[in-house]
This record gives sequence, structure tokens and C-alpha cells, in this order.
Amino acid sequence: MNYLVVGCGRLGAELAYSMSQKGHEITVIDNHVDSFRNLDPDFRGRTVIGEATDEDVLHRAKIETADGVAVVTNSDSLNIVIAHIARTVYQIPAIIVRNYDPKLRPLYDTFGFQVVSSTGWGSQRIEELLSH
Repeated sequence: MNYLVVGCGRLGAELAYSMSQKGHEITVIDNHVDSFRNLDPDFRGRTVIGEATDEDVLHRAKIETADGVAVVTNSDSLNIVIAHIARTVYQIPAIIVRNYDPKLRPLYDTFGFQVVSSTGWGSQRIEELLSH
């Protein structure tokens, strides 16, 4: 399968490497070239530098051929915009979006995106572990 990961911080880099190790074709987009240093040296996917809201950047990343997109930057507003573009312009079938600030979770829900919130999940899990 062919996947696009937008954001190459710790989460994006780990996701990209893990999925590439499983045989998926992975392309990572980030607007800071230094962010690609987060990738494991054994990462064999593609990297594209630039703003993921830029049509040229998305075409260089071959978004048209993506089976899915993971939008995992640390900017909620950017994540929502990129996910919306992936859905409405490119009709990507699988889009997973990172929610960075739990106060903005209702905005993601309004758009109907599948969301991963490490803050929300982490808080819930710690509470479960403490109270049991």
C-alpha cells in the first residue's frame, strides 16, 4: 500500500519508519529539512520538503496515488486543512488526523475525521492505571 505521512516530528517519523518496515511505500512531507533527521537511518521511503497545503508539494509527494494519509503535524489548524484537502480534492479513502490540543477536538469531529489524540488517550490511560 502507498501512504503519505504529513509531519516528520517524533510521531510522524516513527509511523513512517514502522509502516515502511512492514513493506508499505511511504512518502513523508515536512516543511523543515532538519525534521527528516528524526527518521531512522534505515527508512527507505521518500521525503518531500515543503508546505503540505501547496499543490506542487502534494503532487511531488504523489498524493494522487496514496491509499491513505496520516496528518500528524503539531498544528491542529494545519492538520484539519490538509485532511480536508486530501478528502475533498484528492478523494483519499483513508485519512487519520492527529489532534494536538484536546480543546479543539470538536472541530475535528465537525469534519468527521478519524482522530488520534495522544493527549486525550494518554490522560485517559493514566487515569485508568492510577485508579485500578
